[in-house]
Amino acid sequence: MQFKENDQIEYSAEGIKHESAGGFVFFEDGRTHKLFVALLRKLDGHWLIPKGHIRKSEEPQDAAVREIKEELTLKETPEIVSFLRTDSYAFTLDESDVTHYKNVHLYVFRLNRRLEINPQIEEGFEVAEWLSFEEAVEKISFDRENLLRARQYFYYNKPVNTYDNLMSIKSLTIAVPTHNGALTISKTLNSVVENLKEIPVSVEKEIVICMDHCTDNTTTVVENFVKEFDTNGIKISFIENQNSKGKADALNNIFSSSFGELFCVIDDDVILEKSCLVNLINTLIEDRNLKCVFSVWKRLPLKSRNPWKLFWHWVLGVKFEIQHYDKPCEVMRGACMMLRRENFVYLPQVLNEDQFLQYIYWPKTKEMKNSIVYFNSVSSISDYYRRFIRIMVGSKQMSKHFAKDRIDECSRALFRKLDYQMILSLPWRLKCPFLFYRFIRFFINAYVKLKLHFIDDYEWFRFKQN
Repeated sequence: MQFKENDQIEYSAEGIKHESAGGFVFFEDGRTHKLFVALLRKLDGHWLIPKGHIRKSEEPQDAAVREIKEELTLKETPEIVSFLRTDSYAFTLDESDVTHYKNVHLYVFRLNRRLEINPQIEEGFEVAEWLSFEEAVEKISFDRENLLRARQYFYYNKPVNTYDNLMSIKSLTIAVPTHNGALTISKTLNSVVENLKEIPVSVEKEIVICMDHCTDNTTTVVENFVKEFDTNGIKISFIENQNSKGKADALNNIFSSSFGELFCVIDDDVILEKSCLVNLINTLIEDRNLKCVFSVWKRLPLKSRNPWKLFWHWVLGVKFEIQHYDKPCEVMRGACMMLRRENFVYLPQVLNEDQFLQYIYWPKTKEMKNSIVYFNSVSSISDYYRRFIRIMVGSKQMSKHFAKDRIDECSRALFRKLDYQMILSLPWRLKCPFLFYRFIRFFINAYVKLKLHFIDDYEWFRFKQN
């Protein structure tokens, strides 16, 4: 390892201390929001971020910019997003027993254009390349966790448009991904249209429905809805998800074909209460720091005379009524969520896209008690199993997309703990079904954990369950 005379290096009896700086340089595609990161490949095949020694009397941030421009032969100066962290580690070189202590000051940068980059050959680099974020996570040699942190910082600190009132909003997109939603989507769309009538006429509105590998007559149902109902001049369009089956890809497709300044995701099996959308919009207007807002759930009564279904609907629904916790819940539910267009994140193949977005943006997410959607709760143990395994698999996937410290931080803050002392003090008519539900949940949880221990392809497993 060769050092320059002007490098910020300290020699002592304990070893040699180095101060370095560098960063993650991102470019986001304006239409799809797909994210790319600039990486360098060494002659030994390692993929690295641009970084190097800080010079004497040089600030770490200035050094990071200089190293990035030098090693990527970049002509323009990237815009700094934020400081990320300082990594510290020790190493020895093959030719010496002297211990080297290194502090690396890391930053997050953005470029508004996908500029040409080339490797600095004299530093031992052979390739400089814009890699998609997903590819970069797989290839990067030593900074995978920092790359995951940097992506979260990039989005969390992204500048956005703000609004003074409803009249200042120009357009709104309602995104409805659907897979075999023929039985429910008509009621969903009717409640959406009624909500959109409350929004000023000056706001251009569109509903984009993505058919996600439907095998039923969902398309026919939606076409009949458009013909028979008064859509109040709202543009309703259909697209097909030609990519992998799943809500994440469906939403990516909807976003790239939409135009709304605000982007609202609505499931195909919920009913919006009056003023649901207006209340979400007003929250984003009033609190400019919020990145994403979402509606609260309320259960619909079960329309069935089947005693078995009625029993499970009662047992599995008790938790919605009596499950008190030691702190308020802020776990985001994707049945109806709204964000500014700038805050949409190109979604990887995740099952819990709402959890993914919340891990990006928390604590700048918020559940709105005055924005209500109604949904059909599970009414059988098999339905509960399918939903449970989706949650379990989706949560496990988060470790592929977020640094461990971010997952721990969100888990501590968002997931509530049961107050068993309070539960045991409830009357028996509530306590018995709830404890029975927890008993069933315990065995399902154990079975799912055991099964997932032997399964690597979580996406495939989820889709099979679906």
